[in-house]
Amino acid sequence: MPDDLPVDSLKLPPHSLEAEQSVLGGLMLDNDAADRIGDVVSGEDFYSDAHRIVFRQITQLIADGKPADVVTVSEALASTQKLDYVGGLAYLGALAQNVPTAANIRHYANIVRERSILRQLASTATEIAEAAFNPLGRSAKMVLDEAEAKVLHIAEQGARGAQNFREIGRLLADVVERIETLYNRDDPSDVTGVPTGFSDLDKMTSGFQPGDLIVVAGRPSMGKAQPLDARVRTLAGWKPMGDVRVGDALASIDGAPSFVSGVFPQGEREVHRVTFSDGRSCECCAEHLWRVHCRDWDAPRVLRTDRVADMLTRVRYRGRLWIDMPSGDFGSGDVPIDPWVLGALIGDGTLSEGTPRFSTIAASMCERMRERADARLELVHAGGVDWRIAQRRRVEGVRGSVANALTASLRALGLWGLPSHEKFIPRTYLDASRSSRLDLLRGLLDTEGRVERFGTVRFATSSPRLATDVTELVRSLGGCCSVQRRQPNHSYRGERRIGRASFTCTIRHPDPSSLLLLSDDFARIKPVQRNTRPTFASIVRTRVTPTQCIAVTHPSRLYITDDYVVTHNTAFALNIGENVALNTGMPVAVFSMEMGAAQLALRMIGSVGKLDQHKLRTGRLGDEDWDKLSAALGRLNEAPILIDETPALNAIEVRSRARRLMKQYGKLGMVIVDYLQLMQATTQGENRATEISEISRAMKSLAKELSVPVVALSQLNRSLEQRPNKRPVMSDLRECVTGDTLVILADGRRVAIRGLVGQTPDVVAVDDDHRLTRAKSEIVWSKGVKPIYEVALASGRRVRATAEHRLLAYAGWRTVGELAAGDRLAVANELEQGGGLGWDRIVTLEPAGEEEVFDMTVPGPSCWLADGIVSHNSGAIEQDADVIVFIYRDEVYNQESQDKGTAEIIIGKQRNGPIGTIRLTFLGEYTRFENFAAPGSY
Repeated sequence: MPDDLPVDSLKLPPHSLEAEQSVLGGLMLDNDAADRIGDVVSGEDFYSDAHRIVFRQITQLIADGKPADVVTVSEALASTQKLDYVGGLAYLGALAQNVPTAANIRHYANIVRERSILRQLASTATEIAEAAFNPLGRSAKMVLDEAEAKVLHIAEQGARGAQNFREIGRLLADVVERIETLYNRDDPSDVTGVPTGFSDLDKMTSGFQPGDLIVVAGRPSMGKAQPLDARVRTLAGWKPMGDVRVGDALASIDGAPSFVSGVFPQGEREVHRVTFSDGRSCECCAEHLWRVHCRDWDAPRVLRTDRVADMLTRVRYRGRLWIDMPSGDFGSGDVPIDPWVLGALIGDGTLSEGTPRFSTIAASMCERMRERADARLELVHAGGVDWRIAQRRRVEGVRGSVANALTASLRALGLWGLPSHEKFIPRTYLDASRSSRLDLLRGLLDTEGRVERFGTVRFATSSPRLATDVTELVRSLGGCCSVQRRQPNHSYRGERRIGRASFTCTIRHPDPSSLLLLSDDFARIKPVQRNTRPTFASIVRTRVTPTQCIAVTHPSRLYITDDYVVTHNTAFALNIGENVALNTGMPVAVFSMEMGAAQLALRMIGSVGKLDQHKLRTGRLGDEDWDKLSAALGRLNEAPILIDETPALNAIEVRSRARRLMKQYGKLGMVIVDYLQLMQATTQGENRATEISEISRAMKSLAKELSVPVVALSQLNRSLEQRPNKRPVMSDLRECVTGDTLVILADGRRVAIRGLVGQTPDVVAVDDDHRLTRAKSEIVWSKGVKPIYEVALASGRRVRATAEHRLLAYAGWRTVGELAAGDRLAVANELEQGGGLGWDRIVTLEPAGEEEVFDMTVPGPSCWLADGIVSHNSGAIEQDADVIVFIYRDEVYNQESQDKGTAEIIIGKQRNGPIGTIRLTFLGEYTRFENFAAPGSY
């Protein structure tokens, strides 16, 4: 038809079917040609799906050492019922016949690859345009960052095969030039890289070298654990600790923004019930931290739970140690009834007789009710001291009778029809804004509050639920509230009868006058001479339960847990960055995904100026502190330290931002990433360990590309806390199995893992689709003696491994320590490639003593079969790093340690240098490490 668009005008994605056919035909003519294009093209680069299938089948046959010609490829495709789909035997024959030679196959492969890149670029451009038109709440900067990351990802793929081998002769010339430069330099020291500022560390490492990935492994948020069923106060309300996620907005002690920056499962631990003087309590482990105040101290101290428990055994500390109180500046949301009106009705109203009623003899109370009640309502005198809150008879614009709006709202809140002993405060109001919660409390106390001679306020009720709710309400506003239960009894015709229980809430608040508006007792309120704060009353063991800890971004490191208890929640790498920027003048890029830039700057000021961090946070600086502050600001103002506080960056985003800085400043002295476990992968992996592997490889690639040392902080696993010697070792970065564990090799043999040490065998692994595949291991080696567990399955299979070792369970990858009898594990019943998995039930899981353990790295699938059980490996951090540094402070584990104020810096791995331990001085109040001056060294 003349109106039809010509085919040429249809914008088909860039492709070259001829080049694709030539690649496939060339491979079938010359199987050795696969080596010449392996680094250029992959199956995903083919435009035709049929060509993708043929290419994968050809390369699979070649990888298996089998011939790949027209006949063998057609037979292989026929076995998978794909031969007809790709065009049949005739089409495969045409592919081979139409290519006269395979000599030009690399050129054909480059054409296929280029067209693939163009298709990706076109697709990405469409996605970028869609994001620009529909940003979905993202800022322009975020959309731009995402666009740049996507384009860089394509550029990164396009670099495949671009680099060729370099001849040793040319490399030797570069090496000699480097040696001559070092020999003739003015600085006679042994530091050939970027100096860290710590002399002993520089001697062992010669400084951090350009292109090196340095992993600093420590214990972030160590021990600050609460049970998974403990509650954490978010801006929207309470949330179980086990449901808290990175990025959640938290209620804070002072209303300042606070977010969850890290979530760290702690496994099963013994927890204690910490109870305070007004009855509030929460659970936590012995190592959990508290910011504790005492009148005898100049400043609050951060103490462990077990330390506080020990102090409570001494008379001098009983009733004298207290914690912070929240200001109550959190909560939000609209409420259906004016809070004061609802408080007055709950306190002394009747909610079950046609229309809401309340009783009062105070004219001011009636006037207040008229002001705050809905304009559609009016007060109607019901005789004596009683008043009804009724719907106005005439509502403008509405004919006929209208239902009482207040009654309808009370019914929706679940309050209508309740007797006094069943009243409560709706959850909506307990989670409302501070002003709404305060007005609700005022309504309660204006009707049923009574001021005592010492300024405390009492509220009485017959409802146990209401007493509990009032207690929560007062504590949410920064006050203390305790409840006393009384059981009255009386005589009736000579018989003793028990009456209904009553509950009295005793309220203490820093500003009691703010709690009442109309009460006759208002004049009896006296100014508070001394704030009443919740003091530690008791700490007792309660149970063993799964626990978790969180890191928060608030400068105080405090968050709010059960009963409005305020509780507490990586300085070495940051100190190195300070030293580099201040002493060498080279720019330092800090990607801080754990804390905000302002908080990081505050920490740097304290570190450089040796100023107490608490004084900086509270502004309580002494006269001598101002001079230190001025000097620190002067030094840091000139330091080229650049901080990116964007949370959850991925490796491509870090790379693109670091490259921009490199272009802007010409050179970078160091890149610091805080920390690896908070980064996101560019692709969604099946498990977090696989994603961490991708991230660590990307960080190593970044170091090589920019030729700068990249210092990445990393979290250690918890196994070291089970050892008598808590010093971290290399095996703490990995999870391992015992030496008798049978590894299933690609040729079907089962070999004990200890017999594979030093080898790189082909093994059976599992791909992302849970299909069996073949993969090549990278390294197998011993990791020393560690505590192990034995997992026995119903089929008789067994695996013995460390608690942190991952196995593929029905719910995904799980550590041995997270599993239990009855859980199901993935197993391979048949070993045919492409076969699927079955499931086997755990019969027993028990400790099995200590034994030498081994590990194996399998790049790609990151897993292997342990006697048929799908087992994970996660050693990428250890393998990718050039230098691994552990930080150990003995005083963290031993309160009476003789090494207080010092830290051991343990070099566990150095690819081109010695390993060993050096000692640094740690100034906790400044969050600063310094060179250690041993006794007699001066």
